[in-house]
Amino acid sequence: MNSEQMRQLSGWMGFVGIITIIGGVLSLITVVGIIPGIIAIILGVKLRTARQYADSMLVEAGDYEFPGSFGLFVANLNTYFKIQGILIIISLVLAVLSVFVGLFAGFAFYSFGY
Repeated sequence: MNSEQMRQLSGWMGFVGIITIIGGVLSLITVVGIIPGIIAIILGVKLRTARQYADSMLVEAGDYEFPGSFGLFVANLNTYFKIQGILIIISLVLAVLSVFVGLFAGFAFYSFGY
């Protein structure tokens, strides 16, 4: 990974981190969204922290070498993507269950003539 790629990654991490934090704060408005909102805020903060380490690597490294901060950078990204992956799996399972519940309810209402 060269310096330009690291700058682009850093910029996107900052943007996605801010959007994730904003989405988490907006989720906190609803009762149902409290837990997902807190998780989204934690994810956004982790991503912003990873961006800070990426920026410090750019300052320390010069063109192509990425020293000590690299481990912290990767650790924060690992945490972010692991939590995000688990949430995606949970969301997909809940979406499939919601479709089945909706179909079942629709058939039940249809069969009772509502």
